Amino acid sequence: TLYSRFIKAVVSTQSTGKTTCEETMEKGGISEAFAKHVSHAIHSLTIEDIRMYFNKKAGENNNIPVVNPRLRDQPRVIDNAPMMGYDKEFHTDGMKHFDVIMKGVNMDGWRLNSFELLERLSHVFHMSEIWVEAGKKYKKVAKRLDRDSELCACVRDIDNNGLAKYLQLTAFQIRYPGITSGNTTITDSYLGGFLDYHISYGLEERPRNIVDALMNFDFSGSDEELIRDVIENLVDDAGYEEEHDAEEEMAHSREHWEWCVGMLKGLLTPELIYDTAVFMHCQMNLE
Repeated sequence: TLYSRFIKAVVSTQSTGKTTCEETMEKGGISEAFAKHVSHAIHSLTIEDIRMYFNKKAGENNNIPVVNPRLRDQPRVIDNAPMMGYDKEFHTDGMKHFDVIMKGVNMDGWRLNSFELLERLSHVFHMSEIWVEAGKKYKKVAKRLDRDSELCACVRDIDNNGLAKYLQLTAFQIRYPGITSGNTTITDSYLGGFLDYHISYGLEERPRNIVDALMNFDFSGSDEELIRDVIENLVDDAGYEEEHDAEEEMAHSREHWEWCVGMLKGLLTPELIYDTAVFMHCQMNLE
């Protein structure tokens, strides 16, 4: 099991001295897709979400990096999950999220502004599914894993384990949907600034050469300075949809939704849940 592998990692570390972070994370049950998994799981977290699903003691300086919800502002990735200001008069998580989405539905540059309303709703509910499961695993991990361990030190090293790069990529894909698609109809328009499209981003498996390009990419610079380089060097053929037929969607809505459900459930892997739980435990600052 993942936990037995973790125990073996602790024993191995004690008996053989320091190991490389890659070896430490592998022995600790962390998957090779750690950076991709965790960047997806945490990119839209808020303080309220962290308190609800992971730990009630999380504060403003929680140390959980997320994509800046203000999509026109810098930096693209902020160091701490922000306070969203959910309406405390609502009692359910779903209604709190729905309220925030509806209040910002026409605000330029706010969260998933390039996505249609149904996509925004399905996104937050999908993320909640991840947080529920990762939160359960987090509570188990917190009882077994020392935050001062070598494994935690490696998990926290986001500049070298790839997580910082994936968060930057996620930010670009949300700000400029289709920027890595290789579709010049879309990407050429971004050379002139923001342009909203009906489009989605996902967790497609990327070829090794694309992952290497991402790990070597220098994200230090403004959007305007980096857009061309992202378009030219980080093409992953991510799916895109410039136009959609509303009547066609309605006629096949059930089939389309069943396909979506299958895709969403497919993302909830034990590896993603465990990677996220360990990161949240190792990284999060408490009050």
